[in-house]
Amino acid sequence: MKITIVGCGNSGLVHAAKLIERNAEVGLLKTSDTVNGKFFELMSQEGGFNVKDETNHGRVFFAKPAFITRDVEKAISFADIIMVMTTTLQHERIAQMIAPFVKDKQLIVLVPGYMGSLIFKKHIHKDVLYSEWETTAYNGRIMDLFVRITFYNPRNAISVLPTASSAQVLPLLSGLFPNTQYLRRHILESAMHNPNMIVHPIGMLFSAARIEHSHGEFWMYKEAFTPSVLQVIRNFDEQKNRLLHAFDCAPLNYFDAAKWRNFNDLSIDSMEAFRSFAKAANKGPSKVDHRYLNEDVPNGMGLFASLGKAVGIDTSIADAIITLSGTLLQKDFRHEARTIEYLLGKAHVSQKEICDAIY
Repeated sequence: MKITIVGCGNSGLVHAAKLIERNAEVGLLKTSDTVNGKFFELMSQEGGFNVKDETNHGRVFFAKPAFITRDVEKAISFADIIMVMTTTLQHERIAQMIAPFVKDKQLIVLVPGYMGSLIFKKHIHKDVLYSEWETTAYNGRIMDLFVRITFYNPRNAISVLPTASSAQVLPLLSGLFPNTQYLRRHILESAMHNPNMIVHPIGMLFSAARIEHSHGEFWMYKEAFTPSVLQVIRNFDEQKNRLLHAFDCAPLNYFDAAKWRNFNDLSIDSMEAFRSFAKAANKGPSKVDHRYLNEDVPNGMGLFASLGKAVGIDTSIADAIITLSGTLLQKDFRHEARTIEYLLGKAHVSQKEICDAIY
């Protein structure tokens, strides 16, 4: 398979490294000038990048892609699979950028999705398939001269649009990423199980003073989730599960989902698993004006609130988080929100219209 990774940030390069390790043909497309520019120039000069894989006994190797480019036509025309690994805030721009070069029968994978397939469908009028992931298969970051792979999810669940093509897409992606063997019902379910939608806004909102006071010494997963904040997550989960039930999905709370995704041993207590993950987590954001709010509030909480409104489900906790997060940053997250009305291009959306779009 020929795979183009769109986005040369942490996630893009981590997944590119794992694909190259499995002898896939991988191309890298750089889409911005604002992040990791120096590392991109270094990769371009060297023809690849160094990798330290801590999920594989600290193995060090040199990952050499088929190409490293800013040439959109070259990158998109090359691919059987296009993996979009930018932030979801870039989905509209990326969809417009690649649309002229997308070909029939390609597979576009959004990592993560937040129902972004519906944005790409507005701009791409080809016979293509989509897959959305709720999170990444591997975690890591660019550090000095290395791409460091620090963690992998033993179980990675995906969704497919149209859902009728799931039996075709799942084996294809699980062949590239062996932990990707699990299927969600549809892209709405994947979006609601994106863990960032829950822990990023809640952890940031209730720790705003600590973040600003600590000057870079805030460890979110270790510090933010005290018993009272965990209760907010549990109550939000109750509202989220009512929405999932409305779209024929089984209930699943955040902590059980995190254990299922992050741990091989499913017999351990979910809260014990969460605390274990927290101990190993990296530092949190050093400022409140951060992607954890700027992305996950409008594209996660905003999407959830709009879906709830469309089908008559209480979303009062998300509504409060949207209001308070916007107040913290003096931004209008309601105006910026990725609503279901925006995704479907209609002022009023029915439950049937949502189902028609996600299946």
